[in-house]
Amino acid sequence: TMMEHPIHLRGLWSELENGHGAFNPYKHTILVKPAERISYLLSADTPGEWAYHCHLLYHMKAGMFRKVVVA
Repeated sequence: TMMEHPIHLRGLWSELENGHGAFNPYKHTILVKPAERISYLLSADTPGEWAYHCHLLYHMKAGMFRKVVVA
């Protein structure tokens, strides 16, 4: 879309691949800019059911919400 999306996977850390190798930032929420594609690594080391969603409430209600299960 033409909006920014603060994407969040609750309970897990993400490592944003920004081209700086060992200096990739660890983040809970990753801001995705309009028409941008990002790549990040996820450490799925916390078992449970987790929400994967955009932090904008009206985006969550419109369908930008999924459940991720780490077994």
